[in-house]
Order: sequence, then structure tokens, then C-alpha cells
Amino acid sequence: MWGSPSLLINEKYLVIADLHLGFEENLRKKGIYIPDQSENMMVEVVDIAKRCDVRKLIVLGDLKERIGSHKRTEERINRAFSLWLQFFDRILVIKGNHDGLMERMVPREVEVIGSQGTVIEGIGLFHGHSWPSEEVLSSKYLIMAHLHPAVVIGEADLREYIRVFVFSRVKLKDGREKKRAIIMPAFNKFLGNALLNKEEVPKKYRGPIFSRGAIDLRNSDIFTLDGFYLGRLSDL
Repeated sequence: MWGSPSLLINEKYLVIADLHLGFEENLRKKGIYIPDQSENMMVEVVDIAKRCDVRKLIVLGDLKERIGSHKRTEERINRAFSLWLQFFDRILVIKGNHDGLMERMVPREVEVIGSQGTVIEGIGLFHGHSWPSEEVLSSKYLIMAHLHPAVVIGEADLREYIRVFVFSRVKLKDGREKKRAIIMPAFNKFLGNALLNKEEVPKKYRGPIFSRGAIDLRNSDIFTLDGFYLGRLSDL
């Protein structure tokens, strides 16, 4: 869905990732105070779905910030699904590394899928912090998150940090043909990002796909949220 940090699958499913509801609490511990952004993101998800007329939602990991259970985290999760279930006919949460105990927090109408991912409409989806299942890897197309990809444009005082979509290929060592892969930007615009054209991928954003050298990041194509093609990463 150009113009937002989301994707559409066959005009049926809206895909979002890395909301990290409750991230503000971690920032406060560092002396950074910003208003709670949870409600804004919850409403934005519905607004995007209305614009593209879809009634199915996939959260591709890291819906919440706190890894375990916490009262305020559960309150945010409850508010999110109370709103989303009024609009969406089907909601799936594919677990990310921050989504521990998610099964205990969601309404029974919400489908929670393990970190190895699943296949929807022939497309393999997984968060990216764990190695995906064989079913997912057998898909021709893959969608993942976890990386929080961004690039830096400009120099010195004119720098701009831009969240991006990464269009890449996954090459497995068993000789299978390369898979086309899309790495999604974080939905939450206040999060830290991996600045792909300025540094190595930080360890906290690496998953086994990167550790095993399965993605050729340097030769990946980079697109802004608006769909503007910035070029290959190696040229940025």
C-alpha cells in the first residue's frame, strides 16, 4: 500500500509489522518523553484498511514492546483488538521476538501463529528473528520484517532518515532457486532503524536469514513508503 508502511496481499490482506505498542515506556527510562502513540497507530491501521477496502489484517510480528506480560501492555493490546475486531473479519498475528505470551493476551477470534510463520495466498510470511518453516521457504515470494530498514539521504545538516521497503532475493544453500523477498519497514515511525546505507546491520536486527548469508542486501532494491525507487542499496 504505497504511501504507508504496509503491504497488500492480493487486495485481500493488509500486512503491517513492528508497532511495538508501549515503546514509550522504554524511552522514558532514557529521559525521552513523548505522548503515548498507541491510539494513533491503532486508528491509522483502520484508516489504511478503509482506503484500500480490505477486511483482513496480518500483524507480521512485534505488536508489543515488552517481551513478557505487563498490565499496561495488556491494556494496549485489548484496546487495539477491541477497535480492529469492529472492522476486520480476520486478524492474524505472526509472532515476533517481542510477542511472548501473546496467546494469553488476544481475544479468541484472533489467530496467533508461531515465529516460523505461515503461508497466505501462496506467499510466505514470517517476522524474521527465527528461521522460517519449510512451508514458508517453499513459497516463491517471502515477506518479512524485524529489520526496521531505513536509509540516510543527504549530508551533514541536510540529512533525512527515511523508512524504506527492501526488495531482495533469498538464496538457500540447498540449490533451490532464489526467492523474491520483501522486507517491511516498521509501522511505528518513532522506532530506531537499521540505517542500511551507513552501517552494518546491527546485531539486534539480525536474524538467521542474515546470519547465514541468505539475503544479498547490497544488491537489494530500495523503495520509499510512497513507492519512489531510490536505487540499489550498493549505490546509496
